[in-house]
Amino acid sequence: MRKSKLAAVVLAAAMAVTGLAGCGSTSSSGTAATTAAAGEATTAAAGDKTTEAAKTDKKSGEKTIYVIVKVLGNQYWSVLQAGAEQAGKELGCNVVVVGTALESDIEGQLTLLQNAVSAQADGIVIAPLDSVSLDAPITEAYKSGTPVVLVDTVIKSDNYSAALLTNNVEAGKTAADELISRLKNRGISETEEAQIAIQVGSTGSQTINDRVKGFNEYWEANAPESWKVLNNDIKVNDGDISKAVGFCQDFITTYPNLKGVFGPNNGSTVGFVTGLTETGRDDISMVGFDFSAEIETMIRSGKFDVASVVQRQYYMGYDGVKTALQIADGGEIKDKTVDTGVILVDKTNVDDKEIQSIINP
Repeated sequence: MRKSKLAAVVLAAAMAVTGLAGCGSTSSSGTAATTAAAGEATTAAAGDKTTEAAKTDKKSGEKTIYVIVKVLGNQYWSVLQAGAEQAGKELGCNVVVVGTALESDIEGQLTLLQNAVSAQADGIVIAPLDSVSLDAPITEAYKSGTPVVLVDTVIKSDNYSAALLTNNVEAGKTAADELISRLKNRGISETEEAQIAIQVGSTGSQTINDRVKGFNEYWEANAPESWKVLNNDIKVNDGDISKAVGFCQDFITTYPNLKGVFGPNNGSTVGFVTGLTETGRDDISMVGFDFSAEIETMIRSGKFDVASVVQRQYYMGYDGVKTALQIADGGEIKDKTVDTGVILVDKTNVDDKEIQSIINP
């Protein structure tokens, strides 16, 4: 009865989002169908077999933990997925990993959450695409007694079992400090006009919003007055890399005094990396987030002034499953929120043992 009620609530939320999405796009339903198929394809079996696999594992005595990432196949989330799956192997539980195709597919993630609830998951680990839209269904799952562990991104309320993530305001400040230092090291005068561009994957992600907030707070307090962040022209790429690359090119064309760029999430960072590489603009400094193949190539080339704020997402995945399983087994956790920390990576330390243990765990 409890699960049926919860499934109904999540379904209602999904229908509400579908209605909203339909107002802005005629292809929203097709996107959701593609997303669901992509998510199910990552499990041991596709379609309805996902639920059957979970039921089979329950019969064998293994608990099932659903891990719902933001964008399936994205390098950042693939590392988190690897951590979650390793936890499943070592801790003896069934881990089902699903995700959407785009950061804008809130409807798709609601569907995946509904699927986890319908499958009577013993625990859910989720990285919410939208901190507001996902609040109600996650809250309902949590209040129903299902352990819900947030990774990477929080929701608006504190209705969840635990959260493993970066202190994103502080991480944003770290990025701003690094970019200021790089501009000064390049010899940019403190009286010279310098424009700094930002693009984001989503405006609904609390993670991204906090990073931009921290970046701006530190910038306003520490950067020369003539160095301006283009906050009136922040682009939203919805996790679409081609769109992100286009935005980078737009910034270069529109702002002749562009001296630096900041990508507060993986997709935005890849967009800036690709755009700067294609245009050969090694005179623009860049600080991004996460460690994709694209930014690794840029860092190792030695031609660009670039650094990335790298998170420990492998441990988010591993410890997320571990925590969900611990709570499902009746255990208690010491800290509800765990800061997994960040580290700056550039050409001077990319091959250090500590860095390699994070980017290639």
